Formats: sequence, structure tokens, C-alpha cells
Amino acid sequence: MLQIEAGILPPTDRTRYPFRDMEAGDSILFVDRAKALSARVSAIRFAKLHTEGWVFSLRKVDNGWRLWRMA
Repeated sequence: MLQIEAGILPPTDRTRYPFRDMEAGDSILFVDRAKALSARVSAIRFAKLHTEGWVFSLRKVDNGWRLWRMA
């Protein structure tokens, strides 16, 4: 049987990535290509919905994939 609970607020931030906290030049390293591509799509969507002028770039590096906030 399911239990009903009252007074629990939903989370205010629904993103799993810290895009809001990133400054230009900051980056996130991913070792899995699929997760890196998913984060890239999320970053582009985040930028379109929340901020004007933010640009993200995903590049292959020696130890995985890195997603940069460019602007």
C-alpha cells in the first residue's frame, strides 16, 4: 500500500549538472561518451531556457570528454 505524505516540497533545481554554478572557462570531465553527449544536450537546453549568451563546447581529451562553458 502507498503512503501519502504531506508538507514535502519538490526540489527547486531539476538539473543533474551544475551549469548554473559554472563560470566561463569552467569545465566538467566525463569518462563515458554517452554521458558526455547527454550533458551537452542538457547544457544547450539549459542555456536556451535560463541564460542568454551562454555557449558550451564538448571536446575529446586524453582521459575522456570535457564540457566547457565558453561564454
